[in-house]
Amino acid sequence: MSKEKVYTVSKRKKKSGWKAKESRIGVIARADNKEDVVQAAAQIANLQKRATLRIEKENGEVQEERSYPRGADSRPK
Repeated sequence: MSKEKVYTVSKRKKKSGWKAKESRIGVIARADNKEDVVQAAAQIANLQKRATLRIEKENGEVQEERSYPRGADSRPK
């Protein structure tokens, strides 16, 4: 059984822009524009058997959380 991969999009702390990080391997994408990083991380997450994409606001709070493949959310409705 494969473990779920977790991708997090967050504001870069020491430099300007945004980054996407995979929980086990580190940074997978960087860009000045948040939407570009979200799109790149979503494409990678969509290729996985199970993945979660967490998108943070500038202040670090979670803005949105997506499950891949779509509909794979294990939380009760």
